[in-house]
Amino acid sequence: MAFFSNDYPDRMPFLERMGKERRFRKAVKASKQQHGQPRFVLVHPDWPSKRASIMAYADALGWAVTNRPDTPALFNGTTVLKLAFDDRTEKRQAQPGFWNGHCLDISKSTLDRHHHDVFGYGVNVHPRTHSGPMLEKSEGNAVHDGREIEGPLAAAEVQPGKVYQRIIDNRTESGLFEDLRVVVINGQVPVVYRKRKSGEVRYTNETVEVDLAASPKTVLSEEEMVQIASISTKMRADFAELDILRDRQDGRIYCVDLNPTPYGPPAGLSKGQKAQATMLIQHALIP
Repeated sequence: MAFFSNDYPDRMPFLERMGKERRFRKAVKASKQQHGQPRFVLVHPDWPSKRASIMAYADALGWAVTNRPDTPALFNGTTVLKLAFDDRTEKRQAQPGFWNGHCLDISKSTLDRHHHDVFGYGVNVHPRTHSGPMLEKSEGNAVHDGREIEGPLAAAEVQPGKVYQRIIDNRTESGLFEDLRVVVINGQVPVVYRKRKSGEVRYTNETVEVDLAASPKTVLSEEEMVQIASISTKMRADFAELDILRDRQDGRIYCVDLNPTPYGPPAGLSKGQKAQATMLIQHALIP
């Protein structure tokens, strides 16, 4: 058996790869003790960060994460989940048989097109005809570069690789801005996180408060959860987290981002709520 059981990035320093390999083998041993034989999550083509949600959930379930198809057999184990893990906005190729294997385009324009199909409305506006405040942000995944500007724009002012959106009034009574982070697994919505931000950082990933909704039904209606599942299906996402804003002016929800390679549970969540969320997600993940 080769020393390295996984294909770690070439840019990763050797000592870091050694550390990851030791942790991996420790996870394999723990999985065998818990289940009688090791259980594996096969991810491909990329190696997830330790902050990726799948790493936390696999650890809680006693599963080891590998990105080599031959590794489970080498340890006399079994693969319980195959997950396409590629954080590019437009993926390299389909991966049949993997969760998210056909989720190939998570650009905000594609999401908004499906949003129109499901909800009958969207968030994107045309920058050359929209009059008044609007949000300019990158099409790409996890950039967090939104900025408010005034429309309409001249043709030369429209930036390539950007989308332009209406500004959602998602303020709470306390004056903070609330994002709903909705976990969707095979059409189920097991948990919703509430992430609140100050006005200065409302378009970044920085939060002031984070908590777990007591139940998804306390922040979303049954119809809305069906619609969220439908938009995830149209995006071909089996396992993803969506950023959703509720506009206090019209009461409607707007899905502004879908991430099939999310980090989590969110930083700032209490230890107890993190354990509760992980337990709920475990039930949705178990085949």
